Amino acid sequence: MSRFARRPSGVPDREPARHPVGFRRGGVMVMVLACMAVATAIGMAMLRSATAGQRGLRTERHLRQVERLLVAAADLAATRQAEGGQVEGEILLESADLAGAGSARITLAADPADPRRIQVVVEHPLEGPVTVRRTRSFVLALPLSSTVSPEESLP
Repeated sequence: MSRFARRPSGVPDREPARHPVGFRRGGVMVMVLACMAVATAIGMAMLRSATAGQRGLRTERHLRQVERLLVAAADLAATRQAEGGQVEGEILLESADLAGAGSARITLAADPADPRRIQVVVEHPLEGPVTVRRTRSFVLALPLSSTVSPEESLP
């Protein structure tokens, strides 16, 4: 049939305008790729945020552990001084001693000018890429004397 031939019903036979087959498939492909790129970018941002949050929590946990170890080391130094033992020294704590959070090193050193002043250095964790190190100085109390002064015996 020719282009302008009539159908038996009297309506001319017209062919609908068609786009080339590759045009429609190409547009859909571009839209799918754009949506996948956006979804991948959102997923990567979420993963990066979760990783940074986990790293921050781990660092905070290490800092809190170091603060607790500083206080414990000061108490240990005071106990050693009260018992008359040597205050200075180095203590290595294994990860099993610290509930599996990594090992630690505690260094106690007395100031030569003032033996009551103790410097405590704590390093934790010794394994891994980042080690938290804090230093603090403490002044220990004077040891209690066992002799009673004459003023105390009077009423």
